Amino acid sequence: MQAGRLLTSTLSVFAICAGSPVALAQDARPWVDPPAATNNAAPQAPAPRPEPLKLPPVSPTPAPQQAPQPPQTAAPPAEPAPQTKSAESPPEPESQPGPSRADMARDFAINYLQSWSSRNDVALAATAELYAPRVLYHGRTTSLERLYREKQRFARRWPEREYRPRQDAIGTQCNPSGTICTVHAVFDYTAVNPKRRRVSEGSGALQLIVEFIGEKPLIVAEHSTLLTQSRRRLLASEGASNE
Repeated sequence: MQAGRLLTSTLSVFAICAGSPVALAQDARPWVDPPAATNNAAPQAPAPRPEPLKLPPVSPTPAPQQAPQPPQTAAPPAEPAPQTKSAESPPEPESQPGPSRADMARDFAINYLQSWSSRNDVALAATAELYAPRVLYHGRTTSLERLYREKQRFARRWPEREYRPRQDAIGTQCNPSGTICTVHAVFDYTAVNPKRRRVSEGSGALQLIVEFIGEKPLIVAEHSTLLTQSRRRLLASEGASNE
């Protein structure tokens, strides 16, 4: 009898639960084993499910505010560290300017006269070094070879010679580029031929036109004129021949 009532109650509860959505929602809780069956105890209704505790909405926590920083002022520029003075090097000597082309041409003309005051072999050997391959010699153009032969004849005629340039009577003029210079010089001379016992003395004017090939001067034109001349016979007691 009691078993029948228990089955009827169970079916009734099941029917109610099946028809109520709330009951279905509550029945979704985790399964719990039923209590053990007793003879006199009626089935216990399920305990109401406690509602979840509603907490008040949490307001966002304000970010901590940083204390205002004082305005930064620009730091003054750092002073450069004092530099120690190095030992001062001695000043370089100023480069001395070289001789001008006019001075070089003037010295060249003096050397030319001095070379013809030397022995014949020395004077003739200098000819190849002093003249250009083509020369305007006393108004006519000639080759260096023909000029050499003419100088050779003059040296044989007057084997002893002395040319003394007047230092205060030498003038030089060069073109703007300094490649060509004209030298005018006045000189005194003495020429002797011991075999013929002849002496020629006097003064002359020399004109040389010098062209610089690089730094080397060469005679490209020559002209000379006798200003004064005297000839006399050589006395037996005068001089001696270099030949």
